[in-house]
Amino acid sequence: MKNIFFVLIAALALSQPAWGDSSSMLTDSNLPPEFEASYDIHKSSMRVGEMEVSLKMVGDELIYESKTKPVGMAAFFLGDQIINDRAILKLINNSYHTIEFKHEMQDNKKNRNEHYIFDWDKNKVSVKYKDESKVLDIPENTFDNYSAQLLLMRKPDKDKSTNIYSIISKGRLKEYKYQLEATELVSTKVGNFDANKYVRKKDNDKKTTYLGWYAEKLNYIPVKLDKFENGKLDVSIQITGVKWLNEDTANAN
Repeated sequence: MKNIFFVLIAALALSQPAWGDSSSMLTDSNLPPEFEASYDIHKSSMRVGEMEVSLKMVGDELIYESKTKPVGMAAFFLGDQIINDRAILKLINNSYHTIEFKHEMQDNKKNRNEHYIFDWDKNKVSVKYKDESKVLDIPENTFDNYSAQLLLMRKPDKDKSTNIYSIISKGRLKEYKYQLEATELVSTKVGNFDANKYVRKKDNDKKTTYLGWYAEKLNYIPVKLDKFENGKLDVSIQITGVKWLNEDTANAN
């Protein structure tokens, strides 16, 4: 039970690297509208947590953040083990770049926190992971593990089924490879949706697989995120509510 929330953010998150092409860029034209959404988290058949996610413009900054907390029996065992993730992005050279990201877990004996500050004039990132600090060189259009999810919240290019993104996660520069599969019907508490299905393997580990479903009818925000271990469902995150913060978007949906 104590390890449940260590995998939640990883679940969110899903040739030559495609770091420089349009699939690895966020612009005003391919971002989802501002929203607030809620999700239930299940471990096997047990509801163990709930998560609140929002995307908002605050001045000239785009804020993508979430708060995850245990519920039910999980809360009994874990107490106030709340996870906060917050990515701040700004428009630089006509595309949004992460300028700061924080992952913080409250009331946890082990320090698994992450804090990144990006310097796009020098293409470097200042990293603080656990108790280690360092500076890394990064390719253009590198994202943190959390805001990278925004890259999947768009109409997919049907001629390109594989996208490779540059990601900072757990203090290291990594490549995340997302494979677009067939559209599937997903049933949720807020309705049934035809959703684009993406698959990501964990660092070439055949035992761990992440799946994500992004619904066109909900402006491609995720409606379901699953993590499988050895072919068995381990953690499932499912949408329970959504609110569009722009009136025109609300009327369109």
